[in-house]
Amino acid sequence: MQTARRWDFDQATQSVHAAIRRERRPLPLAAPSGTNYRRWAAATCAAEARHAANDFWACVHRLGLAALFDRDDGFGGHEAPFRLPHETHAVAALSWLGHLQAHESDRRGPWAAVRWHTWDAAQRRDWFSRRRYLWSGFVRQVERYRAARLNAARLAA
Repeated sequence: MQTARRWDFDQATQSVHAAIRRERRPLPLAAPSGTNYRRWAAATCAAEARHAANDFWACVHRLGLAALFDRDDGFGGHEAPFRLPHETHAVAALSWLGHLQAHESDRRGPWAAVRWHTWDAAQRRDWFSRRRYLWSGFVRQVERYRAARLNAARLAA
């Protein structure tokens, strides 16, 4: 009696994931321009996040695996497990930046004049403390992105 080979879903999934990871390529490295740190970091991290999604879909289509993934609905997320380490840090930096910008709108946003001018010294101190926390989180992730990016460039060379 011949034993039927059992199809192993986990093994098939792992081989598909490995093929996609092998196919992924990093965005060409760009040197920081003469703009300020925040503007450079925001533009660079946004470009990395866009590249991660675009390169994932290009790899999936090149490998003929697009049918295994739901269509790109605009919310993203399919590329998350396949992000390169520096892309993961870039996406995290963008998240910190979004929180920082939302927080800064308390002072500089459309309704800030009323809110900011009615706060007492303790509320303003709390606001500055929270801003320092968010700014340091953003800078920490950007520096992790830069370190991972340099490491990836060293490994590629």
